[in-house]
Amino acid sequence: MRQRDQQLGSNRRAATAALIVAGMAAVVLAKLVELQVVRHEYYAERGRRQHLREFRLPALRGELLARDSYPLAISIRTESAVVNPQQIRDPEFFARVVAPALGLKPEELSGPLMTKKQAGGPGASFHIVARHLTPEQRERLRPLQKTFPIHFVPDARRDYPNGVTGAHVVGAIDAEGDGNAGVEQKLNEELKGRDGLIQVLAGSRQDRFITWTKRDSLPGVNVTLSIDRVIQHDAERFLREGIEQAGAESGTVVVMDPRNGEILALANYPTFDPRREKPTPAEAAARHSNIAVQIPCEPGSVMKMITVTMGIDTGLFRPESLIYCENGAFPRPGRRAIHDVHRYGTLDLSQVLIKSSNIGVVKVSLAAGPQRLYEYLKKFGIGDRTGIELPAESRGILRPQACRGPQDRNCWSPTSHEYIAFGHEVSATAVQLARAVAVIANGGLLVQPHLVIGKSRPTPEGREIPIKVEQEPPRRVLRPETAITIRRIMERVVLEGTGKAAAIPGYSSGGKTGSAEIFENGRWLNRHNASFIGFAPVANPRVVVVVTLNRTPKLGGASAAPVFRKVAETALRVLHVPMDRPETEPETKPQAPQKAQALLASAEKTEPREEAPPPATPALVGPRVPDFRGRPLVAVLREAASLGLPVETLGRGVAREQSPPPGTVLAPGMRVQVRFGL
Repeated sequence: MRQRDQQLGSNRRAATAALIVAGMAAVVLAKLVELQVVRHEYYAERGRRQHLREFRLPALRGELLARDSYPLAISIRTESAVVNPQQIRDPEFFARVVAPALGLKPEELSGPLMTKKQAGGPGASFHIVARHLTPEQRERLRPLQKTFPIHFVPDARRDYPNGVTGAHVVGAIDAEGDGNAGVEQKLNEELKGRDGLIQVLAGSRQDRFITWTKRDSLPGVNVTLSIDRVIQHDAERFLREGIEQAGAESGTVVVMDPRNGEILALANYPTFDPRREKPTPAEAAARHSNIAVQIPCEPGSVMKMITVTMGIDTGLFRPESLIYCENGAFPRPGRRAIHDVHRYGTLDLSQVLIKSSNIGVVKVSLAAGPQRLYEYLKKFGIGDRTGIELPAESRGILRPQACRGPQDRNCWSPTSHEYIAFGHEVSATAVQLARAVAVIANGGLLVQPHLVIGKSRPTPEGREIPIKVEQEPPRRVLRPETAITIRRIMERVVLEGTGKAAAIPGYSSGGKTGSAEIFENGRWLNRHNASFIGFAPVANPRVVVVVTLNRTPKLGGASAAPVFRKVAETALRVLHVPMDRPETEPETKPQAPQKAQALLASAEKTEPREEAPPPATPALVGPRVPDFRGRPLVAVLREAASLGLPVETLGRGVAREQSPPPGTVLAPGMRVQVRFGL
């Protein structure tokens, strides 16, 4: 009996153990089914992510080129160091070890790492330790990869070989590689291309074993601009000098070819350096303040050009038509009289523009009527965007002439056309004014100002596939004989009137001054938006130049006209325009005989000195000059930028000569001169 009970107990224990084992097996089987069947893809993906990593391969951003194909903006392949903050156990220790290798302070690394590590969530698993590593930084970081999960990822750096020249045209990019000013921003989608994707197979210590490309990057479009580098450089220099001499706060210069609307130079002041990744507050404000296209101002007497043109083109007036200018004060019913600076009696229409008579142009506007004046303002492009390839272009201010009802305040009042006739109640940008004066310079055609004159897509084989650039064709808005008549009158403005300081040695020129007094906080200030618009030469204008100096105590004839003269002279010389007037040479004063004899006597008494032996040349420390010979211009600039070598280029084509020769240690302050030839 006892033996049977023992047997039954053993059987029960065996059955219980079997049940437990079967249950455990069932749990294991269920887990295996979950791992291998139900959630197979999830765990397989986690396994792949531990050993297989994907990195973005930045596309090379398209190049921006000047009209002579000189690079204004290029991209250079670089590498950046990144980490996953969640994998850094002690950010402070990491920073103390890694920061010296990068030339940084430990707190510069530990702070952002701690913030991301504690924050968690999207974006907390990726942190850029250093961008655009130098070869030395990379070599110092490589041994640390065995201790810390530091990865090198492909990157690209934007370089601007022309520096600050043309900054507001070219623009700049942000930390993400997108354009945030100038053409870089306006054509960002075309320039940035399409990023590629590379995959890396790594071990448990994140050592890379195999790397392959999953998707090739597509480079951006190369864009050729109409900017002439010499004209642009001088326009910026003369604008800066003019602002300093006039006591102005800001200003702009636009140089345009009136025949086709190509912008040869566009300069603003203050300006900025597009090479600076972290701009100062002043530079950040200048980067987003492209005065020439974004900030309109009252044109003042410049608008009289359009009013007088309207009078002649409609047949209401002839250049010799007489207008009584009321001896300087024109009474108006129920409001203040309109005044001239000088007390003029009777002037013909040509002299109204030459003498810049407010009263004279008001009488022209009264004779034509508001509707006709509005039509001519629109013919000259006032109140419409030009379509130039720059961001945030302003259309200026030109209210509709007709009111939609008695409560409509956004329209002309019954007296608006009197004041708009001489530049009040209307505003325009410098580019709009350049288009307006081009109508007179090119014989009556409204052209579209533009910067882009060519596009091409680079191929992996090194070829360039041209892309057609569409431009709006010129549109006739004025009779040719009217334009020629106004050109002759505007020439007399320079010869006889308010624009004498705009006369260009060796060339005929025409133009019009403008001085719009600033009204601020309920009172008129002794400050003006001084301007000068003009063209040269008169018979066949090749350039249109618009100069605006903001908030200056001087008038346009004294402040803006001299800047016009200097900029136009440079442009005509660069474009090889033949002179159409004799150039007066300054007389050379002969040296006084007494002074010459004194200098000769002192020279005879001077005894030759023994030359001191040259000091011993210390051992040079610096980068070695690579061999640039046989390479195209862009390749030379890219390698020089990646090595941090200052380089000066001469000519076009392929590098033929260089100084100093390859292998030379470049001393601090020296630069490499490379000569190119076809």
